[in-house]
Amino acid sequence: MRIYILIVLTLTSAISIFAQGTLKGTVWDSGGAAIAGAVVLIHWDSAGSTVGLNSNVGIKEDVVVRTGVRGDFAVSLPPGFYDLFVSSMAFTPTCRKVRILDGGTVTFDPRLQASGLVTEELGTKIIPLRPIRKSK
Repeated sequence: MRIYILIVLTLTSAISIFAQGTLKGTVWDSGGAAIAGAVVLIHWDSAGSTVGLNSNVGIKEDVVVRTGVRGDFAVSLPPGFYDLFVSSMAFTPTCRKVRILDGGTVTFDPRLQASGLVTEELGTKIIPLRPIRKSK
């Protein structure tokens, strides 16, 4: 009986190590244009696991990804609560807390506002971006 319990516990631990969810999205500016090269910082919030929430597995190291040419990003993460910070040059950063569930997908499509300081300094020299049109 002890061997059976040990085998079940070992398999359960192995399965939970590989449990993943997906975080994906597209970073846009306020006019609807995709922002290529924006930085998405993903930080695990361990608070839930310290109070006994077993589904808050998370990761110890922060993950940093950059958006592609269409402003998109995607990353697989263990289940847990995460703080997301999104920034790009000349834009005001934004943040949000999300919960990734085992096998689930969370979509985060932030809209960044042009930084008031940058627009004030550049004045009329700002060239508006055109939105990327999705192919049909």
